[in-house]
Amino acid sequence: MNAKEFILGNIDKTTKYSRESMDETLIALPYPYTTPCIGEAFQEMYYWDTYFTHKCLLLTGRKQQVLNNIKNFSYMVKKFGKIPNGNRTYYLNRSQPPFFGLMIADLCEKFPSSIAKEERFSMLEEEYKFWQKKRITENGLNRYYSEMSDEDCAKDSWFVGFEERTGIYLPHTAENGRSIAAECESGMDFSPRFKSACIRYNPVDLNCLLYADEMLLSAWASDSKTAGAYREKAEKRKEKMIGLMRGKDGVFYDYDFVSQKRGDVVSFAAFYPFAAGVSRDEKAFEKVLLALERKHGVVASLSDGKKYQWTEPNSWAPGNYMAFAAALKLGREEDARRIAQKYIAATDGIFARTGELWEKYNAETGGMDGLGEYAAPKMLGWTAGVYFAFSEFLK
Repeated sequence: MNAKEFILGNIDKTTKYSRESMDETLIALPYPYTTPCIGEAFQEMYYWDTYFTHKCLLLTGRKQQVLNNIKNFSYMVKKFGKIPNGNRTYYLNRSQPPFFGLMIADLCEKFPSSIAKEERFSMLEEEYKFWQKKRITENGLNRYYSEMSDEDCAKDSWFVGFEERTGIYLPHTAENGRSIAAECESGMDFSPRFKSACIRYNPVDLNCLLYADEMLLSAWASDSKTAGAYREKAEKRKEKMIGLMRGKDGVFYDYDFVSQKRGDVVSFAAFYPFAAGVSRDEKAFEKVLLALERKHGVVASLSDGKKYQWTEPNSWAPGNYMAFAAALKLGREEDARRIAQKYIAATDGIFARTGELWEKYNAETGGMDGLGEYAAPKMLGWTAGVYFAFSEFLK
């Protein structure tokens, strides 16, 4: 059995059901939902994981499950005002990178009649409003944050996991606790991007995803006035991002709006401006790729010497996919092909040795992850999703 056969034989085992809550923390959902793993860890529906897993579901004839997931997310927006990190009560204080619009777009690009334009607009606008009401900063750009109370943010128990995973010890203040929670909302928990002060930053990836949402809302609007308003929002966001986040090297960095300085860490978030159409600077793309590409794939970020799992030498499915998407958007098919080939080869190689798919790999050795904050779980849906997307491209 090879990796592709393994995925086809096991991807349906990641579908779970919970019309009635099966334990006190699990949030019941009206439709079957996709989890990252067959068993063991991560037995709930996660927000940004699902976007990448959909790549596999759509390419293997599982359109209905993609629609089920989208309906579940829409249900949670209506019920909780946002798409939480996952369908657990302890995730209700935060969301994750807003890929909802792109999920809808992927499904409707392949199956246009799946969701009517009016419904697409309504579903996406409702989630978009959360980010604009709860995650906006004075400069008009957005940030990751958390709805936890100051008291809960400052609890010692909240810091234990962070300290154990990273070896970093912070004063147990509400601001530091909220930044830890915000970094969990970023999906990249944890990385050197935010200097353990995430709530101070306008992240590149988040604002690119919201730019993409504004462009989709403009395209799906039922009248020209609304379409024009969202197009104007997108153009203003793009202008602000270029003014605040783009360095002299053309690369986009997270922006510390408190100190009014750009960050200095190159991460795969720097691929988002190219993938979203915010930048078409090929020389800047080459600089990001040169910094992050390794023999066996794309690393999450450059290291600052501390223990983070979202940094080199670790290679994650989302990072490889965003590098690939950026290359394609710029018309750099040779780069896209090479990135895809490396990820496929690493996945195949590790599967041949272990008989499993895994959450992340080592981009320098082609083996298991080189810097994990916890034991890597098996059969991660986004690994399968990106594997299938790349396989389809390489046909």
